[in-house]
Amino acid sequence: MTETTTPETPAETPAETAAEAPAEPAPVTAAPEPSEPPAPPMPPAAPPFVPRPPRRKLRAAIRWTAAVLVFAALGGAATYAVTQPERTKIPGLKTPDDGRWAYPPIALPKLPSGKPRPLVSANPSGAHYADERSLLLPLPEQAVPDRSFPGTTGWLPTAAYQKRYDFGLPDVARDADLALRADAVRHIAARAWTMPDGTRTEVYLVQFLTTGYRVVYFDGMAGVSVRGALDTVEDLKVQSPSIPRAVAVTAQAELKSSGDTSTRFAMLNAGDTFALVVQTRKGPLPAVPFHQTVRLQAQLLG
Repeated sequence: MTETTTPETPAETPAETAAEAPAEPAPVTAAPEPSEPPAPPMPPAAPPFVPRPPRRKLRAAIRWTAAVLVFAALGGAATYAVTQPERTKIPGLKTPDDGRWAYPPIALPKLPSGKPRPLVSANPSGAHYADERSLLLPLPEQAVPDRSFPGTTGWLPTAAYQKRYDFGLPDVARDADLALRADAVRHIAARAWTMPDGTRTEVYLVQFLTTGYRVVYFDGMAGVSVRGALDTVEDLKVQSPSIPRAVAVTAQAELKSSGDTSTRFAMLNAGDTFALVVQTRKGPLPAVPFHQTVRLQAQLLG
């Protein structure tokens, strides 16, 4: 530090000196040199830097992703539409006719008040409470009805129904007729028609008092064939998910036509009702309309 001199002053008394003289300042010492502060702790290592894509490219990527998803959905829908076409609904693409007949809209008949459907747990007897004639399959378009069959206006005599079978011997036919009466048949509904190509269809609905009587009758008919169809083989292709589970269907087709007429027939068991569907035609008999007719009749009975 730099020292300074103080000018001399007149002599002062001790009292003045004691009263006025300021205290002698404490000796000044040099301030210690400041020490360096401790180093701050090192921050944790940062994750590797990944540059973000420019906002414009990000937006473009989002747009393209959305476009791809939309086109994928539309492409899938178009594929389904082409693989599941409704007849002649696709412009420029006509579905060829597969031989099915055009039936009118089919609906189950109205049941009497408080009565259940035939093949449900609430109806253990399997009774059809609707009029059996209302369960006959309606005529398809272009069909010519056979007026000798009662249709919805009456009941078919038992003797007329029995003539549809080939029992071989008169005695066997007589016994079968007696058994049918003993098995408590209530009535028989029947309808028949012919299509423009010559295919004739006959439908018989035989209703018994209970399911038990129907079972006895069906067991007794084992080995009996319809008239005109002696050499047959089981037709398994008639089975379909469209047939109600509670309706048992068996079908037969001729291995070789009897003469110039082909025959197919099916037997349906549904609760208290036994149904017989027969189709005949001169020359080959297509399977498609036969299967279609049997399945629709099964749906009405179920």
